[in-house]
Amino acid sequence: MRSTREKYKPWIIVGSGFLTLLLMNLFPVDGGGVSLIFVLSVPILIGLSIILALIYRWQAKKIEIRWKRNVIFSSSVLIIVLLTFLLFPCSNSDSPCPCKIIYKSSKVIANRDNITYNDLFTKKTKANYPLIITSRKKYKNRLPEKIFYVTYDSLSSFSSLKHYAIYVINDSIKSNNENLMIEHLPDDIVRFTEVFENDTLTFIGTTKGFIELENEYNGYNDNGYGYINWYKEFSNYQVRIRKGVENDIYESYLFYKLLYWLT
Repeated sequence: MRSTREKYKPWIIVGSGFLTLLLMNLFPVDGGGVSLIFVLSVPILIGLSIILALIYRWQAKKIEIRWKRNVIFSSSVLIIVLLTFLLFPCSNSDSPCPCKIIYKSSKVIANRDNITYNDLFTKKTKANYPLIITSRKKYKNRLPEKIFYVTYDSLSSFSSLKHYAIYVINDSIKSNNENLMIEHLPDDIVRFTEVFENDTLTFIGTTKGFIELENEYNGYNDNGYGYINWYKEFSNYQVRIRKGVENDIYESYLFYKLLYWLT
């Protein structure tokens, strides 16, 4: 006698075709990847899941042996799940694949004792999200009030040569760059100086961080959503200072919200 659950199996197969939409909310995808999902991945997977569901329903009516029906059902779902991960847009530079993210997150959790305070200031690329989230959980009682990410870009090669952070904690301004000299001047002005590859790079901020200082930065951009950029050019380098939203990772992606809870 057939189980009453049998009638739900075709719908489960069809539902598996929508897994890509779930992955989009779980894991980060770059802008171009979102377009690929809606133009390519989702239509293909939903169409295939409907075809497999119809095949299963047709075969299930003819097959009386339960385990044979289960093999067809499990195989159909497995095909969709595998294709969902294979067709999910990934890139080593910007959007690692979900499997890689899960694997890297497990390694970060396993090495949680080796995470240091400086890992809070790891460059905010998607590949580093697991480390950033885990370090924020580990040091949740010592989180800086503000973090500013500084990058030295070569004007000749247009490449980033150094990345570090300047942060404000307990009304004190600090940096994870040991070579950066921090000098307090009158009127709450702070001067930052580093000798980098035989060039002296100097820029100023305040005891609270950075503001739009007249005659100091060549460019200033505030998009109104918590992301602010400052630029200052020297003879060979451009100093870029960026402030972002620090809790955007686990607010935007459910996987990292889960990772924060687990760690």
